[in-house]
Amino acid sequence: MMILSTEADGEQHGEIISRVSTLIDEAGGTVDDVAEWGRRPIAYPVRKQTDGVYVIVTCQAEPAAIDEVCRILSISKEVVLRAMPFRLSDAELEAAKANGVPLPVDDRPAEERPRGGRGGRGGGAGGGRRRDRDR
Repeated sequence: MMILSTEADGEQHGEIISRVSTLIDEAGGTVDDVAEWGRRPIAYPVRKQTDGVYVIVTCQAEPAAIDEVCRILSISKEVVLRAMPFRLSDAELEAAKANGVPLPVDDRPAEERPRGGRGGRGGGAGGGRRRDRDR
């Protein structure tokens, strides 16, 4: 799975997808499906971007080939925001080959969906010790 920058153009996205396919083919693997989910919100901002272009490449390859793909994607920081390989079970792989990768479904109402920005633990300026307890 790759999340590509929305600031990069479609040609750059195509080059990355083509490069991934070529690397897998050259290593003796096969690319079964390339699903472009399009522009979607990211769970948290990555390099100040709250949206990304999601691309799922379903393939069969040796671990060394996947490692090389991850290495190349990590170098391409101007286009690739995040990339993560997933191992599918045999049943999931057969379903992906037959039907493609299903689009994600978020049944939550819009007001309950997470938004970019500050989140996580803690809050505000805090940090340091409380001086009123030391006296």
